[in-house]
Amino acid sequence: YYFLDLKNPKTFNEKLNYLKSLPLKDAHTLLADKYLVREYIRESIGEKYLVPLLGVYDTPNDILLEKLPQSFILKTNHGSGWNYICKNKATYDKKKVDRLFQKWLSYNAYYLSREKQYKNIPPLIICEQLLEFDIYDYKFFCFNGEPDFVQVDIDRFTNHTRAFYNLSWGKLPFSIRYKISQKDIRRPAQLDEMISIARTLSKNLSFSRIDLYIHKNQVYFGEITLIPGGGNEPFVPVEYDLEVGKLLELN
Repeated sequence: YYFLDLKNPKTFNEKLNYLKSLPLKDAHTLLADKYLVREYIRESIGEKYLVPLLGVYDTPNDILLEKLPQSFILKTNHGSGWNYICKNKATYDKKKVDRLFQKWLSYNAYYLSREKQYKNIPPLIICEQLLEFDIYDYKFFCFNGEPDFVQVDIDRFTNHTRAFYNLSWGKLPFSIRYKISQKDIRRPAQLDEMISIARTLSKNLSFSRIDLYIHKNQVYFGEITLIPGGGNEPFVPVEYDLEVGKLLELN
């Protein structure tokens, strides 16, 4: 870790934190809102890339379990990681789920890492179809509207590592936060399609990470992340923080 120089930012994390310090743009709030961004995706790349929406609720008491399928995922629209996966609603613990979402809905994610795009999002619960667990997650790092490399997470729930690839699917010699994976990930058949999607969704943004999934050969939109890890995730090895920072041109 090191002290950030926001007057003369050079590293990737310094530049992300500089972007956090800029005045809020309304478009950024829309992109960060996991419910409202769906309309942007629909207009930009099409309905087929959206995970089917099963419901939208103001409070956990509004969730009508009898109207939902056996499996689904509940998530808040105004933060990151506030999700509940239900594989079988026969095991759904209403008291536990209600407590979780009452707590999450009371949070303002802005105060966790000072990311202004979260500050003015009215909190909601959204319910989406649960994709099966054989999904692959590809996160495209885009600089000034142009994707440059891809993050792939491996063994997320056991021995979490990460692999980074360029757009020709050559493995890159660094990772962020987690160790470099020793596994080689096969080039996805839908790579060109995902690059095109990332290019479309990242236009007009100095930096964005476009998160996409592949499930049964179909590409799905995950989210648009403006400040990965709140601008606080270390590089492995550390010198790549500066190398990746060179890709991000600040206007």
